[in-house]
Amino acid sequence: MSLHHLHKLWLMQHGFWISKSSHIYQIFSKGIPISFKLKKSQGNQSLRFRSDSTRNRSKPVNARGVNLDTIGSWNNRLTLPISYDQSIKKGKIIPRVPLDEIHATSVIGRRKVNEDRYVIEELGPELLFFGMFDGHGGAFAVDFISIYMIDPISFWMTQTTNLSTVLQNSFCDLQNLLARHMAFYHLDSEMFKTGTTATVCLLRNSTELVIGHVGDSLAVLCRDGKAVRLSVDHDPEDSDESCRIIEKGGKILCNSQGIAHVNGRLAMTRSFGDLELKSYGVTATPFIKSVEVKHGHDAFLVLSSDGLSFAISDQEIVDIVNKCHNPEEACSRLADQAQHFGSEDNVTVMVIPLGAWGKFEALPSNSSFSFGRVLSHSKNY
Repeated sequence: MSLHHLHKLWLMQHGFWISKSSHIYQIFSKGIPISFKLKKSQGNQSLRFRSDSTRNRSKPVNARGVNLDTIGSWNNRLTLPISYDQSIKKGKIIPRVPLDEIHATSVIGRRKVNEDRYVIEELGPELLFFGMFDGHGGAFAVDFISIYMIDPISFWMTQTTNLSTVLQNSFCDLQNLLARHMAFYHLDSEMFKTGTTATVCLLRNSTELVIGHVGDSLAVLCRDGKAVRLSVDHDPEDSDESCRIIEKGGKILCNSQGIAHVNGRLAMTRSFGDLELKSYGVTATPFIKSVEVKHGHDAFLVLSSDGLSFAISDQEIVDIVNKCHNPEEACSRLADQAQHFGSEDNVTVMVIPLGAWGKFEALPSNSSFSFGRVLSHSKNY
């Protein structure tokens, strides 16, 4: 049975009736006309949707922009292909997030060296891998982790289907691999003190999102126009984190600006590398977060280094991206705003569009983007 017949059969089984004219399929349900066109794109068929219930008639549209909230789907200003298998399993339209719609930007800022790294990879037909890494003490650890992170993930994907277990084991394996390498080759060099944060996301079937995180990089989801933080800053001032450090014999000391550090050196309690602090409770055990992506409510996912999150609050990040036409513009604006508001660090931003991209553009913004507001919203003040 062809894909056209399979899709028509699924629609009819769910209470729709269909007529065909000039390759345009008309679907009528509860008096609401919907139209869509089947097109081939790079060997895979994709659907573009639009309904016009105000005039009680349907018409095919090839331009960007859809609105199918009347039957529980999404409103999107980007052209996203359809995941047929997942749409049939879920009983609703599920878009597929293509790599060419994801964008990332990295700027050096006021630093001499850019120690931020990011990775965007497709590990399988329905599995995407995103990584954000912010190095410190040199670029060796961040280069090592960003390059080799994909290897243990690929291995553990053959051992289990549980993505949380995959990330948990991958972080442990990669930390051990880095430690052995540095102990063998760089024991007496400055590279032995290098380290990095890591925020790693696995997106399976466009709906299952699992995040593994160490350090203070950022992962924030826009849901219904509101910012939902998916990562946790591993800050020495956090009571649980500081207790672990103190129990292991470490100390929490503040610098001249009042910022807490582990043993007066590291501004986070979890990281890759930083081998001389591992015996004092600094660990690479990740914080794991699992989220079901709801494409009718979720507009995008933002990953960034702390150069952005130190200057701009989560809701401000969401408000800025909501006003942008595409992820490329969103990344540029976020990096620019971070530097405008006084960020002195490297700024790296990744924007992953989801089903409701553009849906919340018209929502009123509660953020006033002026230099004065950064004094109260930034972590630096």
